[in-house]
Amino acid sequence: MRIKNEINELDFTYKPIHTTETRYQPQTRLPNMTPKRLNPIAGAALRFVFYILCLGTMVLLVTWEAKRHTGDILFNENSILESLQATLLFLTAASAYLAGHLNDSDSPLASLLVGVASIAAIREFDFALDRYVFDGAWQAMALIVAAFTFIHAWHHRTALKEAVLSFIGRPSFGVMAAGGITVLVFSRLLGRQVLWQAVMHEGYMRSVKNAVEESCELLGYSLIFFGTLEFLYEAILARKNARHTAPNKAPQAPKKDKASPYLRKNSGLHF
Repeated sequence: MRIKNEINELDFTYKPIHTTETRYQPQTRLPNMTPKRLNPIAGAALRFVFYILCLGTMVLLVTWEAKRHTGDILFNENSILESLQATLLFLTAASAYLAGHLNDSDSPLASLLVGVASIAAIREFDFALDRYVFDGAWQAMALIVAAFTFIHAWHHRTALKEAVLSFIGRPSFGVMAAGGITVLVFSRLLGRQVLWQAVMHEGYMRSVKNAVEESCELLGYSLIFFGTLEFLYEAILARKNARHTAPNKAPQAPKKDKASPYLRKNSGLHF
């Protein structure tokens, strides 16, 4: 009887349950196309267009010179093509120096790039230096720059090793390496006299061989310059990231103890 009475006392009437929870409604998520996501794409596109314009301008200048001059004087030491090569090397050295100034971790590597580019630029002016300064002037200047570069690299060899290990994993390394291989290997192999004598037979022209060899060198120096610009761009991004990650708030001074001298003296607590 007791159990029956307890069952009768239970309230089985329906009462709606009010809750603040809402049912899950699947929503279609649109891709994140905010300006922050578009900035890297726009920057890459601008650099790509700039590189195309640089290459196109240099080809137009070389074509203009080829139409003005003919014979053995074409693509000689005083040609526009040689001047373009020297200009690219100086711009490479300047870009590397600026990258090292912006990013301290890349400074040893940047100094090494400046030294190598300076030596190559001196080599491009070997004819003028030997003629207007003294015979062997370019070798002396190149040795001086090489000595300073080696001493600086040896003095910062630990930091240089870390910078190189970080550099070989970046996109700029691939572009620079491609340029170096083009200058040191491909242009030398393609500019061999034996190859072009076999191609042209009795109609062999030295100016054609020089045009191909020097144009390959110009392409290689262009790739090295473009890789240095990418190296500079990476230094700018690293500097911006360092600024964003730095603490924005100054460290707060420790709070002063507001306890009275009487409490300090008579209290059992240690303030």
